[in-house]
Amino acid sequence: MAKWVDLGNAADFPPGTQKSFRVEGVPVAIFNVAGRFYAIADVCPHAGMPLGQGELCDKVITCPFHGYSYNVDTGKNVDFPDQEPPVHKFPVQTSEAGVLQVNLKPGE
Repeated sequence: MAKWVDLGNAADFPPGTQKSFRVEGVPVAIFNVAGRFYAIADVCPHAGMPLGQGELCDKVITCPFHGYSYNVDTGKNVDFPDQEPPVHKFPVQTSEAGVLQVNLKPGE
């Protein structure tokens, strides 16, 4: 069964914002792109640095340390789309009560 973890009031994350969390020990970066939320691992696959500290432009986050850019919707490297592994994505939703939630273990 899916386990949704509350991150806070979705209204506290207006469009264009990003925030990093540690959710049950897992680094997660949340992005609000034009009113839609995305959640990815807050770890750059290139060198393990925190992506959530990077610059967000539309759906692309650029690692502030080495300049690698990733699409927060697909997890793929923008410049090298065949690069593996992509950034891990997590399901994210807003509950009926307006709480932003992330699921670290979808499908369980």
